[in-house]
Amino acid sequence: MNNSTALSVVLLFAVLITSISGCVVGADDTSLENSVVWIGTPPAKSEDIGKKIIQQVIPYAGTEYENITISASRENDKLHLHVSGVSANTMHPDLYDFTYNYDNNELIRISYLLEAIPESVRGEAIGIAIQNEQIRDVLSAGMGGSGNPSVKRILPETAEKFYEPKTLLSVTWMDSSVSALVDVDTGQVVDVWSGN
Repeated sequence: MNNSTALSVVLLFAVLITSISGCVVGADDTSLENSVVWIGTPPAKSEDIGKKIIQQVIPYAGTEYENITISASRENDKLHLHVSGVSANTMHPDLYDFTYNYDNNELIRISYLLEAIPESVRGEAIGIAIQNEQIRDVLSAGMGGSGNPSVKRILPETAEKFYEPKTLLSVTWMDSSVSALVDVDTGQVVDVWSGN
């Protein structure tokens, strides 16, 4: 095989790989759209609303939503949307609430509760929180704390109010009224709230 033939084979192979990978990306986008399930009768513009929701619901890094379930209720010119994203490798779903305004086609996230976090990351966040002296003091004071804490993801735009714009995890012991805001990347507790 001469050099020009070898170069042609390499170029053909590169073009083929690029074409195939482009198809895979397209298939992933389509499959995510196909994973949207409306509970009850879908509202008007449900396909457009579903696409907007897919752009705004982002699972924890390294995970993906297997399906996204949406329920809708109409109030005047707005649609209230309750969205649940389920990941196969997490115990809890991510929950979002949106409003959709038909007049201007605007989708606004109004709240979220994100617990679809891999167990390994969840355990790491709890471990970091327990190393904090203030958390340890509250938990060891016999004020409860024996229960399993909840771990929730805090989005960058919310985290920025307390720390910096990055994903953080909130570890909360409800029976002790204590919560730690954890930066898993740096392995530190960046803020603590206590009801005691």
